[in-house]
Amino acid sequence: MSNKEAIAALAKAQQEMRTPLKDATNPHYRNGYASLKSCIKAIKPALNDNGFALLQSAGKDDQGHYIQTTFEHTSGGLFSSKFYMEPEKKGMQGLGSAATYAKRYGLLGLAGIEPDEDADDDGNEADEKPKAPKPQPKPQPKKPDAEVEHDAAVRQEQNSEPSSTPQQLKEVIENKIKLAAATWQLKKITQEHGKDFNTIKQHDAKMGAELNAYFKTRFEQVNTGER
Repeated sequence: MSNKEAIAALAKAQQEMRTPLKDATNPHYRNGYASLKSCIKAIKPALNDNGFALLQSAGKDDQGHYIQTTFEHTSGGLFSSKFYMEPEKKGMQGLGSAATYAKRYGLLGLAGIEPDEDADDDGNEADEKPKAPKPQPKPQPKKPDAEVEHDAAVRQEQNSEPSSTPQQLKEVIENKIKLAAATWQLKKITQEHGKDFNTIKQHDAKMGAELNAYFKTRFEQVNTGER
């Protein structure tokens, strides 16, 4: 079955999609980010208007737990990708937090939209203009937000001090490469760890070559939608 009709519809839908509004705040870094609800609100209407149904389902295979995001068109064509999860906490709470994170980035990745947490929201349509931030109240006991906790954990790892040995640096970078679900995320790793790549290469040329080979392999996999 030809997929030309679905491809044309997706191209039109992407022109109508909006950048998700930052409707949530990370309590650790006081910066805004777009929640899963905001991402769906910015992307799903354009999909539906162009004949696509949005499906996000959980599954597990020999590589682990994953969230599969699918855009299925009325013509029969579909586009799908998997975002594998690695919960940082055991139990259903950790898996639920990882699933929310995977749904956000799986949806953004398949839609071709990069989350811009530092962008100004004034460019969005008037009816979508975010409300002015409320004054921060004094700390009060409250229920933990699983999504915020997970995002904070990821950022904390990204902003932590570099490991003391080249081997530890290599393991940190390899883990980030493994978790990346979009090419822009992989490119960001090279920007953040450019000096670390050189440090590893200078310490052990073979180790540096292995790391570069793994990066290139993952880039091709993500770029072609294999994972």
